[in-house]
Amino acid sequence: MAQAAERAEAETPTREEQTLRERLRDQPDSALHWQQLGLLLARTGRPALAAEAFARAVAHGASLAALAMPYAMALSEAGRAADAVAVAEHAVARRPKEFALVNLLGVLLKRAGRLRDAVPVLEAAKRLAPRNPSAWQNLGNVHAALGDAAAAAAAYQGGLKLAPRNAELWRLHGRALRDAGDAAGALTSLERAVALAPAEPNAVTDLVGLLLDRRDFSRAPEVVRKALAAGGDPLRFRVMEARIALRAGEREAARTALQAVLAEDPYHDQANFLLSRLHGDADRRAANAALRAGLAGHPGNVELMGELIESLTRSRYDDEAAHLQEAYELACQLLERDPGAVRGHAKALRSSFRRCLDPARVAQVGTLGELAPRWMAERQISALHDELGNVASLEDRIALVEWHRDWGRRVAAQAERLQPLAVPALDTGRRIRVGFLSSDLRHHPVSYFALPIFEHYDRERFELFCYSFYERERDQVQAAIEQRVDHFRWWPGISDEPAARRIAEDGLDMLFELGGTTAMNKVTVMAWRPARLGASWLGYPHSAGIEQIDYILTDPYIRPADPRLLIERPFEMPESWVVLGNLGFVPVPIEEALPEERQGALTFGTMNNPYKYTPSCLDAWAAVLRAVPGSRFLFVRPEGRVPAFVANARAAFAARDVDPDRLAFIGIRGDHLKHYNAIDIALDSFPHVGGTTTCETLWMGVPCVTLVGPGFPERLSYSNLNNAGLGDLCATTVGQYVEIAVALAADRARRRALRHGLRAQIRANPLGQQERWVRDFYAKVAEVVAQ
Repeated sequence: MAQAAERAEAETPTREEQTLRERLRDQPDSALHWQQLGLLLARTGRPALAAEAFARAVAHGASLAALAMPYAMALSEAGRAADAVAVAEHAVARRPKEFALVNLLGVLLKRAGRLRDAVPVLEAAKRLAPRNPSAWQNLGNVHAALGDAAAAAAAYQGGLKLAPRNAELWRLHGRALRDAGDAAGALTSLERAVALAPAEPNAVTDLVGLLLDRRDFSRAPEVVRKALAAGGDPLRFRVMEARIALRAGEREAARTALQAVLAEDPYHDQANFLLSRLHGDADRRAANAALRAGLAGHPGNVELMGELIESLTRSRYDDEAAHLQEAYELACQLLERDPGAVRGHAKALRSSFRRCLDPARVAQVGTLGELAPRWMAERQISALHDELGNVASLEDRIALVEWHRDWGRRVAAQAERLQPLAVPALDTGRRIRVGFLSSDLRHHPVSYFALPIFEHYDRERFELFCYSFYERERDQVQAAIEQRVDHFRWWPGISDEPAARRIAEDGLDMLFELGGTTAMNKVTVMAWRPARLGASWLGYPHSAGIEQIDYILTDPYIRPADPRLLIERPFEMPESWVVLGNLGFVPVPIEEALPEERQGALTFGTMNNPYKYTPSCLDAWAAVLRAVPGSRFLFVRPEGRVPAFVANARAAFAARDVDPDRLAFIGIRGDHLKHYNAIDIALDSFPHVGGTTTCETLWMGVPCVTLVGPGFPERLSYSNLNNAGLGDLCATTVGQYVEIAVALAADRARRRALRHGLRAQIRANPLGQQERWVRDFYAKVAEVVAQ
């Protein structure tokens, strides 16, 4: 749309532009006139056309070094980041002592996403002009983008020594201190920024955000009122008032305030952004509509684009594949146009690229080592969910644990430890009070495994409490759970602190969080320690990071051998970490003949999420296909109807010497179990393996080959297979993984026996014995609580 605007403006040129173009018709080789036209076009906000004019000027003899600054800036603003850097590097090579050029090169390297390359350049700029705060500020921005909050704060502090009345530097310094965990220092700096510029919206926004983090709901509105009195933008600050209301849990007040702003300006960027957040997963259609409205009024707005990419990847209404394709195309566009800005939206972009099997673009967004510190400073723990398989060494795995711990400590710093309700001692004979915290206590995979603990518990010995924050309508499964347990608290839209306080009033002996950081869950409530003991299970196959969670449910197979790979103590079940309930594991018919017999070729396949497909995993899958001539590979996923995923999958296998015509795709969400009738052997993803998917695979009579790794998310299938009597399908090396798959492909008799015998085999093993598992679970609860 920006290019369309440029074209429209170019069709009605000013008198000055008309004069220059007339001269160029007469003197098309005039470097001076092309240069003047370029400067005019840059000044009037048409960078793409300006860059073309500067290029013509250079082609006709103008000095590239002399034109470097406006030419490079035009290229950068036109989305040609690499070309902009090349022009600036050319100029710096000829004028290495010119501060403005060196400083510009550092800025352009940041915009191009080359953050580490920008650091030494900006350090050099500082040395060239030690009294100029600009290089200090630019260096701080690079360190902030790298996630090094301490280095960023130090750089901004250096700039403030030179420009102590620079409100923007105080603001940036406050943000860096906040991200470094120095809340008191951050508050001082942000207050200074607002004192110097009381109506500057970014400064006010950051100060209000920090006050809300500190739960100061009385002072935050006062800051906004003063900004309005100082002449601040009324609509923007009314949006900020809505933000305060939303953080305070007053959703309807926030909605009313935003609707009032949008009545005056339907395309207001901040109002539409916040409205999309308010709708969230409860109404993705409305959330996307709000973001599109904002973009209609502000084409190319990076914040709105990044938010829309993330929202589209979470949209299940209408055509999910179309949403995923649109998100992918937007992500490619944003990465190409503004690579330096994508770090702020790395989670959304990496998710979109992974869902469409584009590892090259995932890497372009940045490495996990670069991104994770920034995510933790911004408390974006959910960004790590897609990164659990992005590990290659023990050091990688330990770093992943420590990033979770860092996030947990930041969350705990904002929480107050609560005093649970005083209850009689256990030896008085009262019931043990056990809580389960999850917004997935509905028709959801979490309930596939959780339902048995509500159906088979000893009501005379245990009292069960369930807590859900689900924001949509109650379904039949939720209604059934409500009938089975003693207490079901349903609090949609509630914020952390009131939720924690209400839970504490129930006097729980132990609280299990089952949702992790998935949609609408509130694992952060655990930081308040609303129960005497806390534990994690099911929703997130990794330590959550909050040290106030005492235990994590494991079994002898899942528990990592290296204790550094868990934060919590193991709540270790004697056999299996899950048992198959009756909800998700229904008697879907299994066809009589093997897929190989019906289809004329053996079919390997997966239903795992593409964010788990690593290059090494694809290497192994391709090796299996090469070793089994004529075999096929079937992807059964919603992405199977996404053009980008299909094209990228075909290209990935072609690059590994596998004919892409051997791939097949079924794009579906829900009602997928019947499609296991088309798969002979499931190949597990790795390092992050399947969980629910592996259980479904076995339930449908399909053997699954897995690779066992050292970390928690690498051992789920190891547990499932052993607890179904199929431990021999677990490999410990990639070579063994391929060998097991190839041997199984040759053993048609075993596959036929498993196809129609696995359900009975599961029921005869721990994975399928509900009452046995539930007895073990509550016995362990009683043991831990008594201790």
